[in-house]
Amino acid sequence: MAGIVRELSRFADPAPRPQGARVFGRPLRVHEPGDFAAPPLPPELAFLATEGFPPEPLIRALRGAPDGGHPLARLLSEGLIGEDAYYRALARRLDCPYYNGDPPLAAAFDAMRALRCGVAPLEPEGEGPRAVIAPGPQFVPRLIEAAQMGRFLSGSFALTSPQRFAGLLRARRGGELLDVALGRLPASLAARHGMTPLQIAIAGAVAALAAALGLANFGALEAVASAALWLAFSAMILLRSMAAIANVGTVRPPALADGELPDYTIVVALYREAGVVADLIRGLDRLDYPRSKLDIKLVVEQRDPETLSRLIELKLPARYEIIVAPPGAPQTKPRALNIALSTARGELMVVYDAEDIPAPDQLRLAAARFAAEKDLDCLQARLAIRNGEESWLSRQFGVEYATLFDFINPGLCTLDLPIALGGSSNHFRVRSLVDVGAWDEWNVTEDADLGIRLARFGYRVRALDSDTSEEAPHELKNWFRQRVRWQKGWMQTLIVHSRRPSFFRRDLGGKRALAALILIGGAIVGCLFWPLFTAATLWRALTVGDDGVLAPAREMTDVFVYILALAGAFSIALPAAVAQRLRGSRLSLGTAALMPVYYVLVCAATWMALIHLVLWPYYWGKTEHGRIRARPSLPVVKARFVDAEA
Repeated sequence: MAGIVRELSRFADPAPRPQGARVFGRPLRVHEPGDFAAPPLPPELAFLATEGFPPEPLIRALRGAPDGGHPLARLLSEGLIGEDAYYRALARRLDCPYYNGDPPLAAAFDAMRALRCGVAPLEPEGEGPRAVIAPGPQFVPRLIEAAQMGRFLSGSFALTSPQRFAGLLRARRGGELLDVALGRLPASLAARHGMTPLQIAIAGAVAALAAALGLANFGALEAVASAALWLAFSAMILLRSMAAIANVGTVRPPALADGELPDYTIVVALYREAGVVADLIRGLDRLDYPRSKLDIKLVVEQRDPETLSRLIELKLPARYEIIVAPPGAPQTKPRALNIALSTARGELMVVYDAEDIPAPDQLRLAAARFAAEKDLDCLQARLAIRNGEESWLSRQFGVEYATLFDFINPGLCTLDLPIALGGSSNHFRVRSLVDVGAWDEWNVTEDADLGIRLARFGYRVRALDSDTSEEAPHELKNWFRQRVRWQKGWMQTLIVHSRRPSFFRRDLGGKRALAALILIGGAIVGCLFWPLFTAATLWRALTVGDDGVLAPAREMTDVFVYILALAGAFSIALPAAVAQRLRGSRLSLGTAALMPVYYVLVCAATWMALIHLVLWPYYWGKTEHGRIRARPSLPVVKARFVDAEA
């Protein structure tokens, strides 16, 4: 076992092939310069011709990797040859068995290390193989060379494909792998532990004081509450206005050549998404990025056989890896993301949702930004709603997204203030993501929490000038379930980051800590009380007092309240109108008139989220996708697998 590991470690940087190289005793065909019809094949491809594989895909893979990439990686990632078919043929050429699970894996070894290096020991059975290896495309050439030179004894190891190897390890050592993938966060930063005794005591004291004040003098309670809300709303309006004004757009750095692009991991967590996975795959296949440098992980829950079956039916090429997340608590999206992160191959990573269709050049743009800005750790692309005309609800949703992702978040980034990430199209440096503890699997709005945590750890987040098309829920029940989960997660985020106020301020600094508190806390308070506050303000403004005079003339202090209400409406409506204009649309009077109704619904969802936080804090309210009438119009990408029998 140790000898095999040492040998494989030498394969990481394959040496160039000498012109007179031989493969299994057969000389490679050498061509003169300019003979482009049939270029010489490297050893990892040359033997396939004798295995019955047609030569056209092999030559296409060789010509498609002029940038120094591995032709075999392109062959497999493009689906020119099925991964299982290739490794079965390689096993025959190496005169070793192809591993299908027998003999069993050894009882004791480091499963995560085995998964990452592609080598695992087997239970010894007589003269049978001692280990199973699953070499990646970059290791195969040196494996062939080592076998030719007699460095491995015939039958000393079994061979299998990387995806089959990963599936076997996850099936048989899933608990050990989960221990590594999950629980990265310390208790102080995890939502699992709820409120601290001090937080509970403070909340109880405030509630008791309010009750006592209300019983003694309700007018005094009303005045104190109004002052507190006035301060909270003023701060929130000021922050939104500053962000909208500061948004000056982003600069696109020079594009990178294919050879300069890093490996990129794409992660999509899927649950009950059988109806949309075909559209998802079409959208991912449209990405303008070298496919040999893509590591696409589709994480499916074990309790969701429909989605898993649909993915298997699609016969995805080797750049796709289907990961089955084992059962266990909590059953959330961030848990699935952490499971995928533990084996990410890319230097960069992006998260998409099942219904997403990213812009084809999005990965190239992000890679160029990361290359140009070495201190950059995360990029948030814009999320755009494609079914905005489906219903009045989806239209409001689209306006809300345009305001947030076109104005507020980019403006906060320009001001170097923390942002709450969206749940999709977040691009990360993998090392930075691991350093901050990745996602909190117990937080049901893991993106908002991660955005604040990145800021606390001193990592730099910026906006990416690229769109990802998303589907908005257009039915009230579906929308309400999603919004309850979001608001509950924001409450969890506030609880987590307010556990140690002194540490929070120390990590962020005074200005940024205040901005983060306004961003998270102000949003919760605003959603809970803004509609009530506005309704009460209008009532006071329009009612007539005992003296027959309108309320504004009775109390001049009300002027400040009226100004605040108008400023709040202005800070919502103006950025929305400008954002719609920039997207080639306009904020119609009908849409503007329905905004108060929409925010009343948000208020109701926030109150329901408060109830959920107490009774079902980690329940993940599933958003149903694929329910829109207008399906995305994407070309069907036909499978191009080639087997030996073809």
